[in-house]
Amino acid sequence: MNNFDVQVYDLLSRAGISGGRQLQAFIDNQVMQKYNELNIPGFTFAQDMQLDFTYEMLQGELNLNVVASYVDLDSPATPDATKGAKTLSGRIPRMKKAEYYNEDKIRKMLILEQRFGAASGNVRAAALADLFIAMDNLVGGHVNSLSYQRHQIVSTGKFVLTADNNPNGLKNLTFSSHVPSANWNTLSGTKKWWADTDKTTEGSASDPIADMRKMVEEARRKGVRGHFEVNYNFLTSVLSHSKVVATIGINALPAADATAQSSYAGILGRDRKKAILAELVGAPIVEFDHMVTIQKVVKGEVQNNMVDSFASDVVVFVPDGNVGEIVTVEPIAIAGGTYANFLDGKGLVTIDADYRRKIQTYNSEMTSLAVATLANNFYYLKPCA
Repeated sequence: MNNFDVQVYDLLSRAGISGGRQLQAFIDNQVMQKYNELNIPGFTFAQDMQLDFTYEMLQGELNLNVVASYVDLDSPATPDATKGAKTLSGRIPRMKKAEYYNEDKIRKMLILEQRFGAASGNVRAAALADLFIAMDNLVGGHVNSLSYQRHQIVSTGKFVLTADNNPNGLKNLTFSSHVPSANWNTLSGTKKWWADTDKTTEGSASDPIADMRKMVEEARRKGVRGHFEVNYNFLTSVLSHSKVVATIGINALPAADATAQSSYAGILGRDRKKAILAELVGAPIVEFDHMVTIQKVVKGEVQNNMVDSFASDVVVFVPDGNVGEIVTVEPIAIAGGTYANFLDGKGLVTIDADYRRKIQTYNSEMTSLAVATLANNFYYLKPCA
């Protein structure tokens, strides 16, 4: 019978990492290479992190400069009237994730060490692979969370924590961008682009191109230059709408008959149809195919549900350029622990152990919120609600 010493297993040391500095280098040089870009167009991180969890920032307007007044030579100018700015405020929510290196994983690694030797290259490679998977899952989760935040804020005008998108945390919590109600247009009756959720029955008076043109014209009257943002699958349906296909056919073959025009439009590539549609409506079209996985446990079974980050069945006209900020609370680490940062110090990974449960825990946290500072100039169309 073989008797083995009591094992105090440390995945970091088995991977050749002796402390926080080497862990930081591992995250910077291995893990973060995969996440050099977040899917947050139009949003930038606030220049400085803050210590307080509350935030307060001004919601801007895209106002054009007031023209100068023509007056007599010696008459003074009249100062421009001022309009009070709207302040957005609230508390920044904290996001957390955890990965466990439990007894089952430890025993499998010990079996590998028994076979090859604790100092072998095979054992170290396996430990590095396990460490990468743990770090990748943590960092990737926060990257996806921020991207999801951005797309929800833009596509719905708010970010809401519910039982569906945050089953293991806070619920019924709304972070609103306070988009003016006048900026929302919901079609009804025969003007709906589709009368059913399957998008098989078109509204008899529906006209997607005219509706989108109207959004551009309204925005331009207020000095807003921008682009459309839509869900990828939703745009696919729009490009198949009979009115859109017919108009694209006319644009592509103006001298042909209706049958030839429709047939030609039907065989055009998706990118070409999208480009023609953008030209017809008067603004570029940006589509998002970003998805996240939301995990919850139902009656003891783990369910992984993939959901679109950008809401479907909505068309949003968004100003070009920077339209929002991501405000972040600076993470705090206690001296003496093993920890490292990610996303330029905005996220924190802390490693500890539960000796009773025989688990080494990899914890991550990030306290950030995407705030739309130009939401007054977002325009929404709900074409089939």
